[in-house]
Amino acid sequence: MRNELDLFANVRPVRVPKQGIDWIFFRENTEDLYALGSKGIDVDGDIAIDFKLITTPGSDRICRMAFEYARKNKRSRITCVTKANVVKTTDGKFLETFYKIAKEYPEIQPDDWYIDIMTAKLVDEKRRREFQVLVLPNLYGDILTDEAAEFQGGVGTAGAANIGKQYAMFEAIHGSAPRMVQEGRAIYADPASMIRGAAMLINHIGYVEKARKLEMALDICGQYEKKLVITGRPTGATGKAFTDYLIEWLNNPKLEETWVGYVKG
Repeated sequence: MRNELDLFANVRPVRVPKQGIDWIFFRENTEDLYALGSKGIDVDGDIAIDFKLITTPGSDRICRMAFEYARKNKRSRITCVTKANVVKTTDGKFLETFYKIAKEYPEIQPDDWYIDIMTAKLVDEKRRREFQVLVLPNLYGDILTDEAAEFQGGVGTAGAANIGKQYAMFEAIHGSAPRMVQEGRAIYADPASMIRGAAMLINHIGYVEKARKLEMALDICGQYEKKLVITGRPTGATGKAFTDYLIEWLNNPKLEETWVGYVKG
């Protein structure tokens, strides 16, 4: 669906207000190793080759979307993540395009990190609060956003948008969790990821305030009050029970007051 509808931007926010984490990742969605990963070559019994595809137009549109988001939302910094010191041709093109576009947005500070050290810096309590908007090629974006979601409570808590020029699709970051279905644990699946995806959809079509309140309720239920905890097994709450808990907070007149108290500590 991403390729058919040309949904080139995979947008994945992660936020933990209590820890000062408010990241949004712009992962290129149609190129890199995912574009030709199934078309590799077995040269012989010992040598296998796969193909990495990065184009200037593809890099341009994902980087430009990240900068436009930063400008619209008054974010002051964008970080590009590659391995351009080693993968010089493809990652080098992505990084070169990033800095070329950065010149059009002088009010935003651009910087870049290599993917290996970036995974470490997300864990670094002293540095991780500094990151705001991150833009990455497909594979690095896939890996780094799964790591980032762990701070929020795991991939079961993270939503994602797939955005193109004409269409947009919203989803749980982890997909449909088929293994839980096969193991008979579907009723214990965490609904928060799908609900965060729904909040992104609601925001995208113009219901900004409703989306904001839904995200507040998710923060309170999943990170602050934690009256019910999802474990994915009978040791935790069911998805339905958690959703009912979430709806209670959505209807609570003290929702915003409680959220602000949580953020301020």
